[in-house]
Amino acid sequence: MYYPIAVIEPQIEGLFHAPFDAAMLHALALAYPGTPLSFRSFPSHEAEVRSILRQNAPGVLERIEWRKVASYRARSLPSRLRQGSRLIHQALSTGERVLFTSISRALLLQLKRSMRRKDLVCTIFHGDLELIGKPSTERFPQSLFSLRRILLRPHPAGLRYFVLGQSILDSIPPDFHRAMASTGAIDHPYHVLPIQPVAPSPPVFGVLGNTGDGRLLEQVARQVKAVNPEVRFRLIGFLQDVETVARLRPLVEDAGSEPIPREIFAERASRITHVLWLAAPGAYRLRASGTFFDALAHAKPLVYTANPFIDQYVSDLPSIGIRCATPEEAAQAVLGIAARQDAAAYTASVEAIARLRLRFTPESLAERLPAALAWD
Repeated sequence: MYYPIAVIEPQIEGLFHAPFDAAMLHALALAYPGTPLSFRSFPSHEAEVRSILRQNAPGVLERIEWRKVASYRARSLPSRLRQGSRLIHQALSTGERVLFTSISRALLLQLKRSMRRKDLVCTIFHGDLELIGKPSTERFPQSLFSLRRILLRPHPAGLRYFVLGQSILDSIPPDFHRAMASTGAIDHPYHVLPIQPVAPSPPVFGVLGNTGDGRLLEQVARQVKAVNPEVRFRLIGFLQDVETVARLRPLVEDAGSEPIPREIFAERASRITHVLWLAAPGAYRLRASGTFFDALAHAKPLVYTANPFIDQYVSDLPSIGIRCATPEEAAQAVLGIAARQDAAAYTASVEAIARLRLRFTPESLAERLPAALAWD
């Protein structure tokens, strides 16, 4: 008999992280079929999670008790701390097993201060973990919530961390091995889509999600179009910098500065042949890439700049994508694909992606979650 499980998303509003949270809830429902399961989040985030589950696992919706977190009345640090304190008190007072699907630095500090010996809490790290390898530039009072400082504080016996990939666990700096001894790696769950046949000729290279400042995309697109102006690029997401969007529009279809609805994202992704994944050297050493899983979900072969997170999967199935050491190599890879238009190689890549993505389905993760969480 398992204790009730409370899943909490304490900081995200709207669509961001919703595919992850929906897939995690689905996996937990399958892993613990007789266990009461609740999900606490902001209303706008709950709506997105419900929508994804309605599409992919409608039977799971009725398994979950939906509990709302009140939206912040103010954005000030004291207000956030008060709300965080209430949330932790509610979570720890019920006797439930608790899983935070993400956590802020301030909330982690409050959690470490509040946990009792009997409490069992798991929390999943996302992008914030990259901060431990960089010197803090924050001023007081934000400097009090340095992740480095918080991780090195005394660790409650019942608190367990999780990262979303073995490469992340292997990349934790030696200075933190002791502080993060209670850390495990799980696969990033994701709902995949049926594979739709797409003609690999002519190729269309899509960039998924929020591409930051867009400089790498602009660099690659200009290099490619200087040699072959017919090659097509499409942005399936948005850029925050309006000036960069203006420069990209002659080079990249659908370049915009506003997030797009999930339905439009899926429709545009279905009409590309390849995913172009670009990041600075050394990135994604201590974080997972959501856009990598978008590429798998839509079964699109990759052209990507080398990084430890994606490398771990390409090393097992090299045909899922082309690994490039630099953006210049990525431009050459794009030109090579456009010149060859090899249908057999494209089909082999899609078949390899179909095999790899089975690893990340909620059904697959459900088989491994109980051993990882160690709640029974």
